[in-house]
Amino acid sequence: PQEVRDKVKSYYSAFPETKDSRVRRLQMSVRELSEYVGKNFYAYIASETGGGNGILPMYLNALEGKPSINADCCGRAKPEMGISLTNVAGIPVTPLVMVSPFMETIILKTSVDDYRAEDIARNVAVACGGSVTVARCPTKVDDYRRGVAVNQVTRCIKIGEVIRRAKETGKDPEEAFLEVSGALKVFEGVVSSFECEGKGGFNWGNWFVKGTGSYEGHGMRVWYKNEHLIGWIDGEPRITCPDLICIVDAEEFEGLSNFVESGVHNGRSVKIYGIKASDLWRTPRGVEIFGPRHFGFDIDYRLFEH
Repeated sequence: PQEVRDKVKSYYSAFPETKDSRVRRLQMSVRELSEYVGKNFYAYIASETGGGNGILPMYLNALEGKPSINADCCGRAKPEMGISLTNVAGIPVTPLVMVSPFMETIILKTSVDDYRAEDIARNVAVACGGSVTVARCPTKVDDYRRGVAVNQVTRCIKIGEVIRRAKETGKDPEEAFLEVSGALKVFEGVVSSFECEGKGGFNWGNWFVKGTGSYEGHGMRVWYKNEHLIGWIDGEPRITCPDLICIVDAEEFEGLSNFVESGVHNGRSVKIYGIKASDLWRTPRGVEIFGPRHFGFDIDYRLFEH
């Protein structure tokens, strides 16, 4: 982001909000937003590091000959549009454009706040079978410099690279991951129960893990809303959003998805890690937006590494 020219006056964010990753809809959403605001976009930046939402803006930048920005608007994956560093920075979410799978276009000119915009977009997505493409947060480059997680793209590439190379050379992928990511192991065990329920356009549920090895005799629960958000060990909060909770298969050292049926992960050996969130998330405003109380839990955020 530091390499983007200061004289550029129209630097915008656009991203696909849901799992339908058809490029044609993304192109339509950014084109409609561009026409509405009367500006040509300098580049598109990802709303989050997660699935198509992290890749498609870069793909669209390449198609249009625009630069790809080494940053995203969250520093991790997240379940809601309002959970964004753009919100922390006070960058307006509107105007935004939604495009349905039927190529219908909806322009939301204003909203009370990011949460109201999320509710509207989510309900449109549910009405469209669970999918809608969104382009949002048009603003200037200086605004984005205070509302993104910098170097996020290369960070993710590096983590994936060291894990892959460790596997290829017979080294320990866990050791490589810990060294590069700065993660801390918080638990290890066998999944005794995995629950998943689709409701309101989200996947909700819990992981219950019975400790093994040095964690034998203990248990961990991880609650998720699309993403892993809160973890308890023996009933006591151990790690919460906005910090990351990563659950990987202990044998393959591959991340495990919540977008599967209940019971799929039962009996699987797993390792659970915590990774520090972006510094912006650890501010009072960041915790207000993405802390455990946002999800209705009477839990104060605390630094898990302490």
